[in-house]
Amino acid sequence: MPPQSLPRRPRRPFRRAVLVPCLLGLFGVLALLGPLAVLPVAGARAAAAPHGEVTLPVQRYSTPLTAVASASWRLSAGDRLALHTPALRFAVGSWGAGRPTNIGTTLLLACTDPEGRRVLTAHDGANLTPREPDRLPAIRALLVARGKGEYRCTLGASAYSTAHAKGMTVRLTGRRTVIGTRVGRASATWTRPAARGDLLLRPGRTAEPMNGLAAAAGPGAGRRAATVAVDAEITTCNADGAYRVCRPRDPRPDGSAVTSWVEVRRLDAAGGVVGAPVTSRVERRRVSAAQHHAMLHHTLRVPVPARAERLDVRLKVRVDAGDDMVFHAGYGYARTVVLQSPAAPSRLAPGSPRRVPAAASGR
Repeated sequence: MPPQSLPRRPRRPFRRAVLVPCLLGLFGVLALLGPLAVLPVAGARAAAAPHGEVTLPVQRYSTPLTAVASASWRLSAGDRLALHTPALRFAVGSWGAGRPTNIGTTLLLACTDPEGRRVLTAHDGANLTPREPDRLPAIRALLVARGKGEYRCTLGASAYSTAHAKGMTVRLTGRRTVIGTRVGRASATWTRPAARGDLLLRPGRTAEPMNGLAAAAGPGAGRRAATVAVDAEITTCNADGAYRVCRPRDPRPDGSAVTSWVEVRRLDAAGGVVGAPVTSRVERRRVSAAQHHAMLHHTLRVPVPARAERLDVRLKVRVDAGDDMVFHAGYGYARTVVLQSPAAPSRLAPGSPRRVPAAASGR
């Protein structure tokens, strides 16, 4: 289970920097299912309007977070909602009394069940730097209802640095809400469990840090296709023993060149491969020693032949040159989501008193 609050540690924010990411489109499943009506509810410290700007004071630690949006849904056991954040932007607001430095930024989605227990945590974290003063965070996740009742999700944000100073701020702009789309009960999600620990990524080796199996489609799902989304944070080793896995490194590090992609194999009932593997676009990027952190984002649509019963989903990450890197485990730092179409698409607004229409039974 994830911790109930974000760890109070600066995670070397003065060294962190964001790799400028490409703008993610809406969760791919929305093209298949259509978006749901969503009524944003402001958090305790957020403005009431879903659009506009929130000013985040730069603090020493990543917590506390400022609530920028919240939403709730009444669900029945087994219901599934695909959640995502629309286009948002972190940008340096003011250096205040300080000097230009690296500022850590966090976007965190936390969901609780009707008893108030944490059932989902999804994290997007990277730095703003003097050379990269803005970034585009994105969170995609799957909420699985364990019982009947109201499920509530809160979106929080923070900005932090050990070099924080009076008047130093970060702006969060865009549509501040959490969008939920009802999906089939065969939809699945997984992460790299904290028990497995952070994984050291060494140059020249291709790692598969977060493999998993999902049902190819639920009964009565109609179209035989699935949407796969993978999001994960990776980090350059910045000190001997960092994250308990980093080795001694060059005293003059120059960062890392990294390649990542997702491969999906469609399997029949006996475990045999059906057709050729489906692969995402290959992403190549440079993470400088100053940038230190980067988010991996991959999305692909997977056609499912009639004989296929399971999907074998594999994220592949290769450090091509430079410093070792770390693939983080636990606390929602990495997520795979496999979305299937429901038997009967429907719309549900947050807080709706009616039940989600019954979906086809899944695995």
